[in-house]
Formats: sequence, structure tokens, C-alpha cells
Amino acid sequence: MKIKYSLFLAILIFLNNFAFSQEQKNEKVILFFVPQYLITNGIRLDIDIRKPDSNKWWIISPYYYSDGSSSSSLNPSDQYEYNPHSYEKMLGYGLGISRKIFITKNSYKGLYASLGINYKYFAIKGDNFNYVEITGDDGLVYYEMQDINYTVNINSYNGYAIIGQQFNPFSKFYIDLFLGFGIKYSTHSSPENVVIKYNRGNIDYGYSGTQLIGGVRLGVAVF
Repeated sequence: MKIKYSLFLAILIFLNNFAFSQEQKNEKVILFFVPQYLITNGIRLDIDIRKPDSNKWWIISPYYYSDGSSSSSLNPSDQYEYNPHSYEKMLGYGLGISRKIFITKNSYKGLYASLGINYKYFAIKGDNFNYVEITGDDGLVYYEMQDINYTVNINSYNGYAIIGQQFNPFSKFYIDLFLGFGIKYSTHSSPENVVIKYNRGNIDYGYSGTQLIGGVRLGVAVF
């Protein structure tokens, strides 16, 4: 987690220095950082690319997730109770694409609407007691508790619609506040047939269901 927060600080310093070093012009590419993803052990960057001479933008969003701690929000340390969701290591990545259209007369600030999709993959490794699905000699499926090294692979698909307000408080620096609605579907698989699902709530890695989406983006125009 220290690495991610150090990167967060470095990105903020870069955005601030870059914003004050540039002169105002017609924006074509804006690089955004989305800080709330740190809560779920992730980093998301948005590359906003404007269609020439229009109020329409494409947004490309790479995601990276990593966690090997025992004190993060989705992997809390619990010394007194058995927690089947605890893990040794989590690694994930993803990519999103969305279309943003400004409703106001400006092509780079004001009220906008956006539609998008994304895909994420997670590999979660654990080493503890967990339920394993086995098939008995009678052909029936049974569940057995085993102390086992295991991996859970998650494929997550998400579609969403949002409304946002993008501000340009000074020079090349931007603040974007957004709120919307999404639908997410995730699949779980395990080579060891572990049956644990990371579907504890709408911010979990393997959540399936509807989502209320909201947050802030901090960005700087680079072209």
C-alpha cells in the first residue's frame, strides 16, 4: 500500500507542476487520476481524448490492482475469527473505454454525460482453510473443508452511465465530479475447486449486480 500512496503523491505533484507550467489552449488530451480506487487496492488512470473540433471525447482507462497486506479494506486482519475471504496476494488489471459528450457549449468543461464499459481480471492467492468442491464416487457433489494453497480467478464485466461536472479552476488543471449507475457481472474459477466468492459488496473484486457510481477525477491537459 505504501507504494500506491507514494505513486499517488507523485502523480499529484506532477499534475500540479505541469498545470502551472502550461499556458491555456484548446485541449485535446487530458490525463486524469482517480484517487478513490486506492481504497480497493487499485490505481486507475483516464486518458481523455477529444474528437477534433467537437464536444465529444473518448476515455481510455487502464486499471492496476495489487495487495499483499493483511490490513487493507478488502483483506482485513482478523486474529480471532476465521475469515474465508482472507488472502495472501491479489493481482489484477483491466481496461475501460467510454464516450463522453459535453452538454454545455464548452468542449472541455461543464456538464457532461458518459457511457462506458470495462473489463477486469483478478488472481487471488490464498493459503488457509476453505471449502473445496469434490465429486464423490456416487457422482454427487460434496463440499469439504481443506487447508490448501489455492488461486481464485475472477473475470469482471461492467457497463455504466454517468453524469458529471468538469471544472477548470486554473491553467491546465481539471477537477471532475461524477455520479451514475452501473451493472457488473463477475465469474469465479479455481483450479483447486475452491468455492469462495469475492462478492461481499459492490466494491468487492468479484461483485455481480447493480452499482451506484460516484467519485472525483483530478487531471491535467497534456496536449
